[in-house]
Amino acid sequence: MRMGNNRLLLMRVLMRALLAGVASLLLCGAAQAKGKTVYVHLLDGDDARGDGNYTRPFKSWRVALRHVGSGDTIIAKNGDYRKAGREGSWGGLSLALTMADQLEAGDPRQTVPQGTPPDAIGIYRYDPANPLTIRAETKQGVVIDHVRFHLARGIVIEGFDIFPNPYYTDEAGKKLNRRCDGIHGDSVYEPEDTYNHVKTNDPPGGHTAAWYDRALWTSYITVRNSKVHYACPPGGCTPGYDPLQDDDRLYLIKFNQAHHITVEDCELFDGKNFQRKPAIDLPCSDDVVVRRNLIRNCHRGVVSKGGGRRVLIEANVFVDNSGAAFSGGSTDPDLFIDGRFGDPCSFAFFESYDMTARDNLVVSTRPGERPVESVSIWAAKNASIVNNTFIGIGERGVLLVRPGNEVDSPAKECGRSVRLTRTEDLTLRSNIFILSGVVDETMLYQTSGVGTAVLRFDHRDNTFFQSGHDVPVGGLADPNRE
Repeated sequence: MRMGNNRLLLMRVLMRALLAGVASLLLCGAAQAKGKTVYVHLLDGDDARGDGNYTRPFKSWRVALRHVGSGDTIIAKNGDYRKAGREGSWGGLSLALTMADQLEAGDPRQTVPQGTPPDAIGIYRYDPANPLTIRAETKQGVVIDHVRFHLARGIVIEGFDIFPNPYYTDEAGKKLNRRCDGIHGDSVYEPEDTYNHVKTNDPPGGHTAAWYDRALWTSYITVRNSKVHYACPPGGCTPGYDPLQDDDRLYLIKFNQAHHITVEDCELFDGKNFQRKPAIDLPCSDDVVVRRNLIRNCHRGVVSKGGGRRVLIEANVFVDNSGAAFSGGSTDPDLFIDGRFGDPCSFAFFESYDMTARDNLVVSTRPGERPVESVSIWAAKNASIVNNTFIGIGERGVLLVRPGNEVDSPAKECGRSVRLTRTEDLTLRSNIFILSGVVDETMLYQTSGVGTAVLRFDHRDNTFFQSGHDVPVGGLADPNRE
């Protein structure tokens, strides 16, 4: 009798476990089915007869985007979309339309608040908590020229091989794609016909009030599991080709006037250029996370500037770059849009606020291509460089502090200087520096520029290896006292 009761109890337990498992599967299935999936293929799709399923994909990004919303997914079927040619923007994905553009039937629409210019309202805006995902069918199985965001929100880009080619020409030999970034996101620049033509030293108050409304900015964008790299010039990347003389290239990734941007698990490479632009440039961008990326064969790595706030650079690997791995930068006054409409003096007082670089590995192996300095700070407040490892660096020190906006050219109607000379509350702690052994300076911690001041420099618990040679003692502070 007792044995029968035990069997009955066991059966009840098993039945409950089975029902719980079924319920879990149903819930999981419901979660997976919450959003719909639409397929696109820029070479073999059909916008007229396709319906967006796997066997009948759409042919263009714009048509595919008409069939999705928050929580949905667009899957690009594998292929080299650059073969779409000039008419198809070499596969480029543009999320840049606004309510001022000539919209077509089915394009998303957004409400334009009274008094707001339509060109300040982007149409590709999705719920940040339930974003639109645009991904390649298999990891890096889709090759495209570029991705462009303008006043877009709530989008995940995943698994693409982004291969900007700035060397395309028309029949007359005129370059068509010059200075194309791999990924470009912005909010404050004008539409493409006047792209990047903001007048130098325009006061912040000179733009419309909508430009200062962060709720309208490009925001909540994630880029993951992708490759971003420049193509070789038509003559090839021969021994005689010097990418640092190539003025057709600019940035691999740039977000300007944006917030809540994440770049993770990507590989960025072959980004060197004549203007010494970084792999990732973040002027006027807040709440940015750059983590677990491999950045190699570029000039500088990640730059926060223009008053950007809360930029986290974490667990990345930097290899064979010729500039600082993480740094600030200098920005023209017109991009110091710190946010008060009608106030021509509302520039930021620092290029960067609350930048943190931690747990990164920086390796330089090629003679002559080691960075001038591994960490470069330009007029920063609360910058923290913690628990990083630097190998083969230090030919001209390990830290350089510089002023921001070095050309003192005040904006119209503003009397104060916009040359930023102070760096405050700088932390350099618990890092390992394995020096190259050929330091040609007497200082590891340096300053540059007239009037540069560093207030409250916390440097401690750093470890230096100098191949048996003495560690330099001059400069901003003596590392031998740590």
